Amino acid sequence: MNRRPCHPTGVHRLASIRKVLTRTVLIRTVLIGVALSSATGCAGLHQPEVEQVASTFAAADADPATRCGLLAPATAAALEHDESAACPQAIEQVELVAGGAVQSSEVWGDNAVVRMTGDTLFLTLTGQGWKVGAAGCTAQGEGPYLCQLEA
Repeated sequence: MNRRPCHPTGVHRLASIRKVLTRTVLIRTVLIGVALSSATGCAGLHQPEVEQVASTFAAADADPATRCGLLAPATAAALEHDESAACPQAIEQVELVAGGAVQSSEVWGDNAVVRMTGDTLFLTLTGQGWKVGAAGCTAQGEGPYLCQLEA
């Protein structure tokens, strides 16, 4: 039998290849972890602000001007068009119930939903911060929400 003894350089080469592969896998794992934490981490950062906007808008004692200031521009424009009145007068014509306590909230990108004990609100991130895009929303089973106020 002609057996050749392993050459030390071959052993070192194999060890070097293993190190490179291990580093590559480790770097990819770290990058994926950072990407996932960034994607989900940002959502968590926005939740307090989203919940605060929703709570202020849906408060039983919220005045019409405050509510109008928290509406997304398209929603305010649709409200004024539908009611043929300026926002503070128009919003009083919409039957919105007090939202109550926040039950849950979800943020995905520049959109969010806040479920409260008495209302569900949809918010959108604008250049002026989070604004209410739809309010007075109720689930319709498998279908889309039915909202009293929306763009």
